Amino acid sequence: MKGIQHAGEYDLTDLKLYTGSGEVLNLSLMYQSLDIYENMFSNGLTGALIIVDTNNIVMNAPITGQEFLSFKIITPTLDNVPIDFTEHVMAVYKIDARVAERGNEVIQLHFCSPELLRNSRTRLSKSYDGNISDIVSKILTDKKSTNTKKELFIDQTLGNKKIVSPNKNPYSLIRDLTTDAIGENGSPHFVFFENLDGIHFRTLDSLYAIGSTGEFIASDRGSIDFQEGGITNIKEDLKRVLDYEIASNNDTKRNIKSGLFGSKTITYNIYQKNYDVKRYDYFEDFSDYGRVGGSNFPIYNKGAVDFANNLSSFKDAKIFLHSTSKDSSNLDTQHYVGTKTNYTPNDIEKTIAHRDSKHAELDNGVKINMEINGNTTIKVGSIIDFQIPITGTNHTGDDYDVYYSGRFLVTKARHSFDKLENRYRIYMSIVKDSFNQELPDGGSEAQQPTGGIL
Repeated sequence: MKGIQHAGEYDLTDLKLYTGSGEVLNLSLMYQSLDIYENMFSNGLTGALIIVDTNNIVMNAPITGQEFLSFKIITPTLDNVPIDFTEHVMAVYKIDARVAERGNEVIQLHFCSPELLRNSRTRLSKSYDGNISDIVSKILTDKKSTNTKKELFIDQTLGNKKIVSPNKNPYSLIRDLTTDAIGENGSPHFVFFENLDGIHFRTLDSLYAIGSTGEFIASDRGSIDFQEGGITNIKEDLKRVLDYEIASNNDTKRNIKSGLFGSKTITYNIYQKNYDVKRYDYFEDFSDYGRVGGSNFPIYNKGAVDFANNLSSFKDAKIFLHSTSKDSSNLDTQHYVGTKTNYTPNDIEKTIAHRDSKHAELDNGVKINMEINGNTTIKVGSIIDFQIPITGTNHTGDDYDVYYSGRFLVTKARHSFDKLENRYRIYMSIVKDSFNQELPDGGSEAQQPTGGIL
């Protein structure tokens, strides 16, 4: 921690703007703030840069929304884990908020991953053979497609597929493939996103397996470390949550409609002229795949609903209907090579109910918004440990909330760098899909009011 004065301190270097006219502008002395946005449910990085212009560079450069931006950020305590966009630069796509102030002009530049712009102007009309993971890799690296040079994190998938792209944008096609992809461990929970490390097409299980990248606690400011020159204890402050709110706490009404608790999938086989019905049950299928906290307990209990039932008893709450075409050997009958086929048909009946339930858990389950001192090791897809102190009267003797404390998945993050304060902060959303302790349900003693519509 030598040389650092406060948690969140950072160094920003190589902040350069490459203009369409060939000019390279050093913005290190002009910028006020820099924000980078990550989102697990988005396909690329975005951001905003605010600069104070005293030389009318918008006209003289000129700046037209066709520029490229490079920068590198390190924290003194973590200088081996930089945020580095000097090789893979960002693309400026919008000029906003030009405000004149006492001879200066405050300008906001919006930027994004160049792959997002390439995706918007590219269409794919072709067929692909192979497993889905290889197809995704081809789409991302093909010079006539996304043409990315960034590091790829792609989990291997099962099956040999024949995919036809009907004039689709590359990212739109990849999003379609996430719904049919099944990992080698059998998991259907594929996500497609970009974070500060690179581009990911992987299962949630593989993110959970990485392990925790940080421990945080909602506490007071760190103590003064007199051995370090009287500055605040940096290690304590890096673990401190500056502010937090529980943003979502089990929206039962919405989760019923989304299929989190129960659903029915009807698959019609157009080749054999028959259909199959699969039912999803939140409680019975809870342990089929990995959870953020490991082998934990549901975020709902089995308390009585409509007297003889629980929340997962109603499979008609959401119904999926889709078609497939396969023979008795479970091979795809839509695509033949000569007189034979060796392709795997779409297996959406194995994935769709689990995927929708999981997305509902991550969006409408236990979600916390929080602010921490900046740390370049924290990014979307990271697993963190967050301990929430008990508020009010402590009836159990526990130090922390036994349900809401524990491991969380980071799904959204805004990395905010303020030049005036020389402070790096992260505003992020974290979620969990299980509790560390089983919720009581009352068992046979549970009572439900007999009045009203219930």
